[in-house]
Amino acid sequence: MASQRICLFAFLAAVEILVGLINVDALNATVLIEPAWRRESSAKFGYVGIERFDSLAAQRHPRYVSRFGLGSSGPITGTYSNLVIEPVQRYEGVDRCGMYATIPYTRSSSTPLAPCTLRLRSTSSTLINFFGFYWTVMKPHDAVTFYNNGVEVFKFTERNATNILQDYGTEELEKYLIEGKVWCFISFYFNVPFDEVKFEQRPYSSIQTDNHMVGYFTHRGEGFS
Repeated sequence: MASQRICLFAFLAAVEILVGLINVDALNATVLIEPAWRRESSAKFGYVGIERFDSLAAQRHPRYVSRFGLGSSGPITGTYSNLVIEPVQRYEGVDRCGMYATIPYTRSSSTPLAPCTLRLRSTSSTLINFFGFYWTVMKPHDAVTFYNNGVEVFKFTERNATNILQDYGTEELEKYLIEGKVWCFISFYFNVPFDEVKFEQRPYSSIQTDNHMVGYFTHRGEGFS
């Protein structure tokens, strides 16, 4: 009996170690960094919409409802909270023109930055399983986190993106660099439901994004993972 207990404890310990080694995020979603020249996803979709932000005023928008270019009869509704729209001045947006999205900026390191959140809803019988955006001028501590019913299902940071590109060599990484910062369109393909996206940053900085794409993908696009 004692030997059976020892074996059981050893088995449970092994299971605990194995579970600790499993990357749950990797099971929940696949990330692809599109080729450097792309500004939108190359995936195939059952339905998809895109928010370019160019029609919005340059100001803070406490609440903004987007239909992602699909109109009132489209299947996607997204509600942004704490969204800041800025005009492109140098490098920030797609093709260096128009407007881009960011979040409130603080000059105080002791002042926490309120993230920008996007709540998603679909009226389609097929759930949203894709989110992508053009991430400009990546900076340390920039991050995007996905939730379902308030539970985190996936998180991706500037460091994750840089690591992916570095794995393919310096020559490939340099294609994505402008003044030493990474610019790229990132596609997230989900295996689990999600209904909220949160954009975060650190003080003295501002996460800068454009071309938010939402939809139901049927075939993944090309890129690095």
